[in-house]
Amino acid sequence: MKHKAANGASGAFGHYQLRVLATSDLHACVMPYDYTWDMPLPSAGLARTASLIRAARAEVFNSLLVDNGDFLQGNPLGEMAAFGGRIGPSAAHPVIAAMNATGYDAATLGNHEFSYGLPFLSAAIAQATFPIIGANALTHRGGDPVSDRHFCPPTLILEKHLTADTGAGAPLKIGLIGFLPPQVEIWESKHLAGQIYTRDIVETAGVWVPRLRAEGADIVIALCHSGFGAADHSDRMENAAIPLAAIKGIDALIAGHIHLDFPNSHSNTDLWPHVDSVRGSIHGKPAVMAGFWGSHLGIIDLDLRLGAEGWTVDGFTTATRPIARRHPNGQLQELVGNDRAVENAVRACHTATIAYVRKPVGKTDIALHSYFARLTDSAAMQILQDAQRDWLAEVVRDTEYEGLPILSAASPFKSGGRGGPQYFTDIPKGDLLLRHIADLYVFPNSIRAVRVTGATLHNWLERAVAQFMPLTAGVSDQPLFDPEAASYNFDIITGVSYEIDLTAQSRYGPHGGVVNPRSTRIQNLRYAGAPVDPDAWFLIATNNFRASGGGAFPDLDGGNTIIAPRTLSSDILAGYVARNGPVSPRADHNWRLKPLPPGTAAWFDTGPRARLHLHEVAALGVQPVGDTADGFLRCLLQF
Repeated sequence: MKHKAANGASGAFGHYQLRVLATSDLHACVMPYDYTWDMPLPSAGLARTASLIRAARAEVFNSLLVDNGDFLQGNPLGEMAAFGGRIGPSAAHPVIAAMNATGYDAATLGNHEFSYGLPFLSAAIAQATFPIIGANALTHRGGDPVSDRHFCPPTLILEKHLTADTGAGAPLKIGLIGFLPPQVEIWESKHLAGQIYTRDIVETAGVWVPRLRAEGADIVIALCHSGFGAADHSDRMENAAIPLAAIKGIDALIAGHIHLDFPNSHSNTDLWPHVDSVRGSIHGKPAVMAGFWGSHLGIIDLDLRLGAEGWTVDGFTTATRPIARRHPNGQLQELVGNDRAVENAVRACHTATIAYVRKPVGKTDIALHSYFARLTDSAAMQILQDAQRDWLAEVVRDTEYEGLPILSAASPFKSGGRGGPQYFTDIPKGDLLLRHIADLYVFPNSIRAVRVTGATLHNWLERAVAQFMPLTAGVSDQPLFDPEAASYNFDIITGVSYEIDLTAQSRYGPHGGVVNPRSTRIQNLRYAGAPVDPDAWFLIATNNFRASGGGAFPDLDGGNTIIAPRTLSSDILAGYVARNGPVSPRADHNWRLKPLPPGTAAWFDTGPRARLHLHEVAALGVQPVGDTADGFLRCLLQF
C-alpha cells in the first residue's frame, strides 16, 4: 500500500519501521484474577499484556502504545474504585495507575468510561500521564463537527524520532483521532443527559482527519472503539470500523468494542466485505483488534519511507499476540507472567477488592447458575426478577400506577460466548457473598420502571428471542444460538407466560432492526391465564440500559420510563437477599421453547461445570456431546 503524507518531513531519507501496539476493552482487568469466582484467570489481565508489550517494544527501534477504550469499568476492581472510596491525589485509580506503569502514549474514550458519571471520569483521567482523546464525545454539538466542543481533545499529534536499521534518524508526526459509539448518549443517559452529546463516527472523521493532515500529521491512526458492522455507512451506526477505514487520510485503524481478536484465522470476519482477517486489513489498510480484558496485544508494523516529498506508507504487517493459549484438549496454557511494575501499581487495590467481594450478604438454599439460562427458566434469573418485582411493587404503592400488572425483565449476563468457558454464573447453595452479587449482576446499571402496552411487551420479547437460530423440524444437527446475539439482550420477562417457536424466523436481527416484519416467534403470550391485550398497560422493572434504548429494543427510548432512581440494580438485588435470607428462588417456568417433532435437535455450548447440573435439564432432552477445542462443553438439545 502506498499513501503519500500530506506534509514533508526533514531528516535522513530512507526506510523506517513504526510498531503500533494496542490494547482494547480492558474493562478494569488488570490482574489475572476473576473476582466473582475468587480464583485466578490466566487468560485476562493487563499485568500479563504488559509483559507482551515490553517484549514487543524490545524487538524494534520505534514503537507507539495506545489503548482503544473501555478501560475503567467491568469488574469488582473497577466497582471498588468507583463506589468503594474517592479517588484523588492520594488515592490513584488502579486502572490508570496500571496504564501509567505500562507507559501508554495515548488512549481514546470508550462508551463504558462514562458508566460511573462525569465527575468520576474526570477525576480518573486527570491522573493519566498520557493524553486521552475523543472526537465524537461532545459537551456541545454545533452545526457541524468543527463547531463542536469536546469532553476531551478530539485529536492529537505525537512526534516520534524514528531510528532506521542504518542508524539514520528522522522525526515523524503521528496524528491520532479517537471515536466511540454514538449510542453512549442513550446507553448512559442517566449520567450524560444534557451534558454529553455525540456525533456520527464517519461524519466526524470526514472533517477531523483532513484537519489533522493540515496541522502537519505525516500519518493518521484512528483509535476506533467500534467494531465490524455494515459495509456501507448509515447515520450514527454503532459498529462503523469498515466505512471509517475507507476515509481518505487514515493510514491504520485500531478497532474494538465487539471483543474480537483480529487478525486471526478462526473468526467469521471474512463475512464482512472489505475485511481480510488473515492479512489484517480493512479496505486494504492495516487494522487490529486486541480482544478484551487484556487477552491479546494488537500489533501493526508500518513500513515507512521518507523521501523528498515526505513520508509514504509502503507496506505493513499485523498480528495479535495472546497472553494464554487453549490447547485442543481444552487445557489453558499461560504464555507470560505478570509485569512487576503493573503488579506493584495495583497490589493494594487488588488485595482490598478480594477482601471486599468475600463479605457475606445473605444465604441461598439453592445453587444459582447460568449454564442453561438461555434454554429454560432458571433460579439465577428468577432471583433477579423477584428482587426487581419486589422493588417495583413497593415504589408504586399508593401511586397512580398501583393496580397495574407488575412484570420484571432480566437477562443472563454471563453465558460464555466471547467471555470464554468460565464466563458463567456458578454460585453454590449456602452463603451469598458480595462477589456472588457481582456474578449475578455484572454491569453498573440503575433500576428503572417502564409502562408499556401489551403490543410493546410482545415486541420486546420478539426482539429478545433473536438469540436463537431458526430451526428446521426433523434436522438433527443445527446450531441453537446466533453467535452474533449478545446474551445480555436475551430479556426473560416474568409475570406473563409464553412459548418460543424456533421454526419461525426471527422478527429482529441479532443487533436489532426488523428483518422479518411478519414473523412471530412469541406464541401464547398470556397474563393471569388470558391472552395479553395489545392495548392493556403493564409495568416492567428493568434497567437504565434497556429503558433508554440499549439493545435497539422497539418502542423503548426513555419516553415510557416512569421511575428512574439512581439506585444500582445490583444494590436492589443485594438488599433483597439481605432482607429475605435465606432466599429460595425457584424458577417459575413461565416460558419454554415450543416442542418440535421427534428427530429435531440443536447443539449449543456451555461451561464444562454444567456437567454437574445436567440432571436439571434431563427432561428437556439435553445430552452432553463432548469438550470443544476452546474449552466449552458441547450439548445437544433433542426435542
